[in-house]
Amino acid sequence: MVSTAGPRRAVTAFPTSEETLALQASLLDGDRAIQAWRKLSSSTGPEQGGIAWIAPLLMANLQRLIPDDPWVKGNPHYLTLAHLKGRAMTKSAEQILRCLADASVRTLALKGLALGASVYDSPGLRTVSDLDILVPGKDLFRAMEALKRHGLRAGPGEPSAPADLRGNHALGFYPSKRHEPSIDLHWHVLASARGDDDDVSFWSAARPLMIGSTPTLSLCPEDQLLHVLVHGVRWTRMPHVRWVADAALLLRRAKEGFRVERFLDATRRLDAVVPVQEGLGFVADICGEGRELFERASALGRSRFSELAFRARTTSYEDRTVTDRIVLRIESAVWTRRSRRRSSHPDTTSD
Repeated sequence: MVSTAGPRRAVTAFPTSEETLALQASLLDGDRAIQAWRKLSSSTGPEQGGIAWIAPLLMANLQRLIPDDPWVKGNPHYLTLAHLKGRAMTKSAEQILRCLADASVRTLALKGLALGASVYDSPGLRTVSDLDILVPGKDLFRAMEALKRHGLRAGPGEPSAPADLRGNHALGFYPSKRHEPSIDLHWHVLASARGDDDDVSFWSAARPLMIGSTPTLSLCPEDQLLHVLVHGVRWTRMPHVRWVADAALLLRRAKEGFRVERFLDATRRLDAVVPVQEGLGFVADICGEGRELFERASALGRSRFSELAFRARTTSYEDRTVTDRIVLRIESAVWTRRSRRRSSHPDTTSD
């Protein structure tokens, strides 16, 4: 099984042309998927760049479509190893979820942990590098103490008082054993929405989810898609190819009953218009999923400042201009000022 390690430098948050071919070979069916793979394999392999992050999904689709392909035949145990790794991550997640449940802390799985259990055919098809878990803000300090008793070490920026919770949205916890995953403990879903009541709607619409045999919650499909796009369509040193597959599979699975108006309302309310429009447009272009939703979202207004901020966030750190850096500082100040608003809604996170 290829390693997913190895940061790469990219100009923007969007997949490269080779990563786009890998996504099409992973997500499409029939000749279109096969043609994308043939074109990709003639120039590079699945070990390159961000392709490794979706390699299990790619292998599963190719094994179904062209089982005699040299890469498929040459790696007969690839998916077995991927599934074993997925089981190990699930076991680790169950231990953390039970640890928090024993401390009477309500939990909600985020990102890859939730997506692997709810959107992908198997958790092993969705690579996961850490475990993201949301807890109610009022329970955060109890959750932190429970994780410390479990043997985890808090990373830098640990909050010490309730007022500190508006300064960030998550805190990393690190295990004593290197083979165990780190934990991103969230008390807000979005870094841009850190007000006292910004997460009420996420909790109130959450759906039951099983991680292995352990119960928790996940975001509803509309909120999960919003989170995938806002978190995914930004530049980091590790390739963010997975967000495209996440969004495409989520849209494919949630076609029936997807509440478009809820999604669009949250997009407006949480200032996510630009990443949603750009992300949905990219997904629709490469695999056709979400085209109608993209057309609806395209009607939402977007400010010039939000466009500048999005361009800055999707540009590599080294390539950001002075203007980019100023815009991001202003945006951060706006988020912080917004987070200081007093809560005007009842707390539903303890229901």
